[in-house]
Amino acid sequence: MNNMPEKDPSFWVLVMTALRENGLAMVLTFALTWLRIQYDAKETTVWRQFIEATLGALIVMVVGLTVKEFGFSIAWSFATAGFIGVLGVEWARQLGKRWAERKADEI
Repeated sequence: MNNMPEKDPSFWVLVMTALRENGLAMVLTFALTWLRIQYDAKETTVWRQFIEATLGALIVMVVGLTVKEFGFSIAWSFATAGFIGVLGVEWARQLGKRWAERKADEI
């Protein structure tokens, strides 16, 4: 029988800890992304707007967890929140793609 992590209480403790530590940066990203989407008026459906804002918040949560593990300042999480919120998830995806291509060319 497979273990189900969502049934394990320690899993939910880890999730709540991550949200507590990165929640403010995530909310900042969600709000900035939502406002940028409204200003640009490129996404017409509310569902797509919500998905993009949520993706931005999740990216910031991952950055926040990574920053914590490497022992850097939590300010990096807030800086990422500002960049993702203002520039958008698509910009972050393109930046990551260029970085990966550059690293692949080095190999």
